[in-house]
Amino acid sequence: MGIAFLVVAVGPAAAQNQVGDVYCNTGVATGIDLVFGAIAGLGLPATAFYIGTAGLSYMRAGGNPEKKNDAKEKLVMSGIGFGIVVLALVSPELIDKVGSQMGFGFSDCVKPF
Repeated sequence: MGIAFLVVAVGPAAAQNQVGDVYCNTGVATGIDLVFGAIAGLGLPATAFYIGTAGLSYMRAGGNPEKKNDAKEKLVMSGIGFGIVVLALVSPELIDKVGSQMGFGFSDCVKPF
């Protein structure tokens, strides 16, 4: 009985080779586009601003080691934030490339860019 339930429940999902086909032309596909657009539209300029202000504070620190260390810490944290934003934008494409080598991939309607 349990095996029959698993075959019936998993059968339609196993037949799909494109992940996300069920989300085409729905609010989920629109939401994915909005989220990734917000990450690119807000995240990249924000990290550029914080990297710029951290660099400026490092240049203005002069010989004060406490101010230099604070500015270095801000610069490193801004760089890590930039890396996170870039990774968030690039990871769906990387996952799709690896998945296509294994026999599955994302549907075109759920790819953010």
